[in-house]
Amino acid sequence: MSTQGRDDQGRFGPKMRDQDVLKAFDYDTTDEDPYLTVKEVTAALAEHFGIEVSDEAVRTRLEALRDDEIIAKRRFGAGVAYRALVAPQLADDVEAVSNDRRRTAREEFVSLEN
Repeated sequence: MSTQGRDDQGRFGPKMRDQDVLKAFDYDTTDEDPYLTVKEVTAALAEHFGIEVSDEAVRTRLEALRDDEIIAKRRFGAGVAYRALVAPQLADDVEAVSNDRRRTAREEFVSLEN
């Protein structure tokens, strides 16, 4: 599922993908505060990925992800916030670097029990 907005000249901008929404949570949440509002997700998409979409497009995508049990929704007073339940999928090159670093760390690990 993708949503695509138009820029000021009427050209299509980058498409919003599920992975982009999940990455917005990665960029803009913490362990202490893992929730974002629709406006915060919209702002994160624009800031980090250059994806300009409406709040309604983001709300629709978040609700679809909630239906798929990828995002959780929490109500507080009159507001609503969302939390990612899964991490975004890593790009192949990023995953390879991560695996190499993990392997190197294991090889360099020295047990204090010996």
